[in-house]
Amino acid sequence: MRYVTPFCLMLALLVSGCATHGRRPPSRMTLSPQGSLSSASFSDEVSRDIVHQTRHLISLRETDYLVGPDDVLEVSIFEWEMSEETKTLEFRVSESGRISLPALGSVDVGGKSIEDIQALIERNLAEMGVLQNPRVGVSITEYRSRRIAVIGEVNAPGVYAIHENVTTLMDMLTLAGGPTSDAGQIAHVLRKEKGKFDPVRISVDLQELFDRGSFDLNAVLQGDDIIYVPKAPLIYVYGSVRSPGGYAISRSMRALEAIAISGGLTKDADKRACFLVRRKNTAGTELVMGLDLYDIERGKDQDVFLQEGDVIHVPDSPGRVAGRELWDLVRGIFTFTYRLDSTDSTGSN
Repeated sequence: MRYVTPFCLMLALLVSGCATHGRRPPSRMTLSPQGSLSSASFSDEVSRDIVHQTRHLISLRETDYLVGPDDVLEVSIFEWEMSEETKTLEFRVSESGRISLPALGSVDVGGKSIEDIQALIERNLAEMGVLQNPRVGVSITEYRSRRIAVIGEVNAPGVYAIHENVTTLMDMLTLAGGPTSDAGQIAHVLRKEKGKFDPVRISVDLQELFDRGSFDLNAVLQGDDIIYVPKAPLIYVYGSVRSPGGYAISRSMRALEAIAISGGLTKDADKRACFLVRRKNTAGTELVMGLDLYDIERGKDQDVFLQEGDVIHVPDSPGRVAGRELWDLVRGIFTFTYRLDSTDSTGSN
């Protein structure tokens, strides 16, 4: 031990000096405005306005179904009997909303209820002298005029025919089996508008809709609407964490939770020098925000809601890393010295 005592004292001083060395913040740090740190909703204001405008259509659910193109109607005229059987005919409604009946010709049924169509056919048969007291039955055998596609991360994607004049986003997602475990927090409703090539996009925060019960986001849907549920976006956690990499965020997530799902901090992590890199626009402009995890854990600083593509960096603590390396060096020297002492003792004997 006589060989290393002075050297050990020098190393101890170096270790203590590293341990008290101050932390270094990221060189490109830009403090973010307070407002940009809190964004739990993925529904933009334009989407909210469009959803609000659709809510008055919900009353159409209480009215009778209105027939449209591609619906298939079954028409039974009881006075047209053959071998004492009721004459029943089946018709597909044309794109112009019409069907063609024997003896009557073209009949406009588009936008009419079953009761209205039945009364219209009976009236035409009587007025044209085909039957004196016609009795007509009309039913829908195939609902095809109002179809809504549900695609993306749902358990049963497909095109669904609705049996009502309108439906809702929640009902359609439920019909499609609900979002998968890989689904993101947002659903997009794509709606065609006359005279426009590109559809209108309505973005709805599913967590806000389902978990928080914000039914003002439950958009009223009509035929030809498309619901698209994309995969959950990724955020990235790198540096001094146990399992660095990319992680899907299917709901609102803060920085501390992201670090937790990445396995937590290693013993070399510097809690007070972490930072988040966020791309602000498609041009690649970046915002760098300092994250003092020590203060966030104690409620002295605000945690950050994450957005798609956010990158959290957790640096090593220079003092801890240097101290550990020096300690390994000291331990190695002690081991080497012990071996020397053992050799000297053996040689002297």
